[in-house]
Amino acid sequence: MTLASRNWASVIYAWWKGVSTARKVLSVACAIVIALVASFWLTAGGVGDPELCYDVPKPGECETCPVPPEPVPKGDRLLGVDVNETPDANYQKAFTHAQELGMQFTELMLAWDELEPQPGKYDDTLLDIANEFYPSQDTQVALTIMPIDTVVNRVPIGLSSEHLDSDATIARFNALLTHVLERMSDVDILVLSIGNEVDAYLGDSDSSWAEYEAFFSETAAHARNVRPGIKVGVKMQYVALVDDVVERGTSLNARADTVLATYYPLNPDFTVRPPWQVDEDIGRLVDIYPEDELMLLEFGYPTAQLLNSSEELQQDFIGHTFDMWDHYSLWLKAICFTSLYDRPAEEAQSLAGYYGHDDENFIAFLSMRGLAQVDGTPKLGFETLDGLAGVRGW
Repeated sequence: MTLASRNWASVIYAWWKGVSTARKVLSVACAIVIALVASFWLTAGGVGDPELCYDVPKPGECETCPVPPEPVPKGDRLLGVDVNETPDANYQKAFTHAQELGMQFTELMLAWDELEPQPGKYDDTLLDIANEFYPSQDTQVALTIMPIDTVVNRVPIGLSSEHLDSDATIARFNALLTHVLERMSDVDILVLSIGNEVDAYLGDSDSSWAEYEAFFSETAAHARNVRPGIKVGVKMQYVALVDDVVERGTSLNARADTVLATYYPLNPDFTVRPPWQVDEDIGRLVDIYPEDELMLLEFGYPTAQLLNSSEELQQDFIGHTFDMWDHYSLWLKAICFTSLYDRPAEEAQSLAGYYGHDDENFIAFLSMRGLAQVDGTPKLGFETLDGLAGVRGW
């Protein structure tokens, strides 16, 4: 302490000794109130409007906005892209385009009734292509085999009258698993999902959920025996896991090795919700599964104007996604962006029909989820994803 500061300290101490006890108490109380108000004021900047604090503000523009933290290196997190063909891009061309983003894995979804068109007779076409192609590209695969695909039952011929948890159904599916995993012996499988968005099909039926849980428990155990070390889960929709069937979802996931979800921030009519809500949304999932590894195997934001969206909003969503992923990097192992390209209108309409919908909003959602347009032209979000992934090491 300098001489000047010691002199000032002496003056302050002498003044304080002469102050009455009541005034001392009042002075301390006022100081505490001022400190609390100042603390709240400094930490409340931008509350209620996350958009204010998304970009690093220029000098003088936003004095209360915090500077975003440095990007978290990718570590063991995995970046995936759902690679789809278009009239202007075959699978190899599309795959190379996705690799430009740092893609480490992609999703392969196979329906049970297509893999087994006749009892005990398998169609190995896609399995053999996969076993040759993905290892040559040094790319992992999130494999989904579907007895259920959202609202569609994909159980093959001869089992339509059987319950999913019947001995006959489980035996047939286990035989299929053995065949698939052996036929794809060279493929590095990131995770095996038994079913796709099964919550939509199971609905609000306690017996259906119990049936599927028994089926999943037996078949997941068999997959682990066939390929030791494989991770097995079951994909469900985000909204089901956090709102609609929380207890049923947690019961089913208790038998899984990882929690698998699909996530699109949409309203019930498929219009988009604000991009910044992704952090709050995934935070809710982490709160429900604080001890579990999470993978988001479908993840996207459509750009259709009909859905009150745009390329700019998708771009903003991707920016908030990487902030969120840094925030929850200890829980969130993988994200697969859906999809690489928009779908042609007629393809989207056909897919909507498969799911039993003819709603124009649903068709627009299916058509315009891509990071690039149908002709391969990158959207604004493609470039943003490329940059944000790159600075993290992808």
